[in-house]
Amino acid sequence: MQTKNEVTGWQLFFLIIQTQIGVGILSLPRDLSVVAGKDGWISLAIGGILIQLLLLIFLWLLLRVGEISYFDVLQKAFGKVIGKFLVICYLIYFIYILMVSNLSFTRVLSEWIYMDTPKWVLMLLFLLPAAYCASGKIFHVARFSMVISFILPVLIILLLPVYSSPDYMNLFPIGSEGFKKIFSGLKATLLAYIGFESFLYFSKYVKSNREKELKKAAFSTVFVTLFYLFLVISTQLFFHVNETVIVPYSVLYILKALSFTIIDRIDLIFISLWSVIAMTSFINFLFIASEEAKVLFNLKNHQRVLMVIMSIVFLTSLFIKGKQDIISFQGLLFPASIAFSFTLPLVTLIVYLLFRKDKRT
Repeated sequence: MQTKNEVTGWQLFFLIIQTQIGVGILSLPRDLSVVAGKDGWISLAIGGILIQLLLLIFLWLLLRVGEISYFDVLQKAFGKVIGKFLVICYLIYFIYILMVSNLSFTRVLSEWIYMDTPKWVLMLLFLLPAAYCASGKIFHVARFSMVISFILPVLIILLLPVYSSPDYMNLFPIGSEGFKKIFSGLKATLLAYIGFESFLYFSKYVKSNREKELKKAAFSTVFVTLFYLFLVISTQLFFHVNETVIVPYSVLYILKALSFTIIDRIDLIFISLWSVIAMTSFINFLFIASEEAKVLFNLKNHQRVLMVIMSIVFLTSLFIKGKQDIISFQGLLFPASIAFSFTLPLVTLIVYLLFRKDKRT
């Protein structure tokens, strides 16, 4: 029988999906077009393949580490002092991600719908429900991610009218932008996949049939890549690349241009559903941060430290107001993610396997 401190492979699968797909999906088509032009979708596909390969490496390493958390591995690989220092660095990194998500979410809503609503009100409407959902056990967080995942097919259905009169010439000639631009687009691509590393943190909750269940979850990025490709290609079939570059939230503009007899503003339906998706990603990161803070500071539960983290996110976000300030604040996300999502996990797991004293035979 599954306990409240345990998840199945499929629950982990959806946890990783929902952690990856967050606020950034609205700006992804533009971010790729600015750098890689009409071949942005190729950058996206290459990035997806690289992330999937990395997840498989993580899987291979985790199966050899055993049933301990990634943060325990950190301390065993580098010693208690350095290990705890790195855990604190990870905690700061997660809080930074939460702040970026909060600011991005508030910015989209204030620019698209609630132009006259104070931003602190929008923040509270985003943060308070997220705090409530993240205050439960991992079982509840995983179930919530599974339920919310059924919104993703609805988002796809809302974009299907684009294919009634698509302009396929917007995609051709394939590869015309050149390898340099295509590989330059990997930066925007890798940012869109932030959250895949949650596989390392949530995997400790998989306790039954561990190898089989972890293998299910390891292919979650395949789904995310296909979803992103559909989103980006649909946008390019509607807008020329020169238009995509100047349109900040191209998906919303597409839906705003579409109308049906009964429904006039489809974009408002989309953004309502997107808000729940964005909040779910925030919830998952918040749960990871508060759980690890609980272990780090030897607390009985993560609810109190969760509220401390939320207060930090809210109060700090109030001081970052202008659009340019938000963009500048987000500038550290790429180098930080390279360090904490790619480099350090690989180095940590390899060092642990090479130098641990209790090697399994």
